[in-house]
Amino acid sequence: MEAGADEGRAPDGMGAAAPASLLLLLLPQVLPDPCSFPDSPISSTFAKTISTLLDFMLWDYPVDVPENLRVDEQCWALWHLALAKETLGRLKLVAGSELQELLEAVYTEINFVGQCVNQSFPGCLRFRKANISHLLLEVSSHLGALQPLITQRNFRPCQQYRCQPEPSLPVSTLPAPSSLGALGGTLGPPRPSSLLLLMLGALPVALLLILAAAWRWKQRRTPPRAPRPAAPQVGLAQPSAGGASQGHRQPLTTREGRGRGPPDSAPQEVPGRLL
Repeated sequence: MEAGADEGRAPDGMGAAAPASLLLLLLPQVLPDPCSFPDSPISSTFAKTISTLLDFMLWDYPVDVPENLRVDEQCWALWHLALAKETLGRLKLVAGSELQELLEAVYTEINFVGQCVNQSFPGCLRFRKANISHLLLEVSSHLGALQPLITQRNFRPCQQYRCQPEPSLPVSTLPAPSSLGALGGTLGPPRPSSLLLLMLGALPVALLLILAAAWRWKQRRTPPRAPRPAAPQVGLAQPSAGGASQGHRQPLTTREGRGRGPPDSAPQEVPGRLL
């Protein structure tokens, strides 16, 4: 009887291992996947909630938005919503009571992303300033894009933010400075120095100064022109000693020998001899 009882009893340790293995099989079902959403966490009234907040906010209030998140079809909307959640959380701390309630309503609409996306920012992530209206309109757009897909996808790859890769610098193919003695002839032409550029810029001014100096030197070398001879003046008759008896002027003569009297006197006869 004792042997039969021993045969029906499990070996030592088997009874403790069975519940442990059973617990391990049930563990994945007890802890749900944080990046899987069997039931949609997005409400059907999110657009109205965001619109109500926009009516009370200053549209040009500056907030931080990401600048260099990697463009990922699966994670793009989720990452932007997670960063917007952090921004709205900071705004709630400084808002008044009425505005704080509206911010809390929008914050609740996107709070589900916090269970999947790690909120620690990578060092490569950069931000820029944008208006609060731009941020809220993006939140509404991303929620609308996720609404038909969120129950069909697993967003486990989106747990960590990823940045766009920085453009790699071109690898230099120039030889080392120690080898320039042998390969110096294969290098490209040197870049013009600043002194050379300055000299090229001053060249037109120097040419103008040289031309002006040559013109002035030529003016000094040219002899002055001789003055034109003065036109001969026609002499007038001198009055005689008894000038009272001769009171008129002698008429002017022309080549034809005819005289012309004063314009205000009558024509007179030409005398026989000229002055």
